[in-house]
Amino acid sequence: MTRTVRLAGTSLELVERGQGRPLLFLHAGEGLAAKRPWLDLLSRHHRMIAPSHPGFGASPLIDGGVGGIDDLAYLYLDLARELGLEDAALVGADLGGWIAAEMMVRSTARFSCLVLVAPLGIKLRGRDERDIADIHAMTRAEYLQAAWADPAKGEVDYAALPDSELTAIVRGREALALYGWKPYMLNPEPKETAAVAAQSYRSAHA
Repeated sequence: MTRTVRLAGTSLELVERGQGRPLLFLHAGEGLAAKRPWLDLLSRHHRMIAPSHPGFGASPLIDGGVGGIDDLAYLYLDLARELGLEDAALVGADLGGWIAAEMMVRSTARFSCLVLVAPLGIKLRGRDERDIADIHAMTRAEYLQAAWADPAKGEVDYAALPDSELTAIVRGREALALYGWKPYMLNPEPKETAAVAAQSYRSAHA
């Protein structure tokens, strides 16, 4: 089932499937393709909830602009509260992993499990060393080779897609660039800043 939820002055497109313990799935920078088989696999044992990030799918950008990853983290914490999630699993891939990590820094109240799949957002090596590949400088073949264990499974026949899906893909690519262009796909803020933000959120929702 796909539906739209109004929240915090914006709207989110949600894909929901299955029953059981809730699982919030935050998609990668390629967007949320409803036909991906892992959504069905996750919904076999969970109430799987997968929103399209603002700027992706049918979800508009926040306030007509882009916001930032911290804005998305707060938005999804509000979504978890709005949906009444308890003891939920939080799964984030790539861009979604970055958002999920930022969420858990701020509040773990509604989640008891965190799974990060190749998350963006964290720089581990030196200042002048690249940790995260510049996907905007790659050819499609290079991207598929780097991003997929089996590159053939990531192939998309764009010529066969309807205009609505092509438009959603273009919007998603633009949103990804806006969220992670500078600094490139990472959070440079010190831990102290995140800790203050987390305390403020917990106090506001105590």
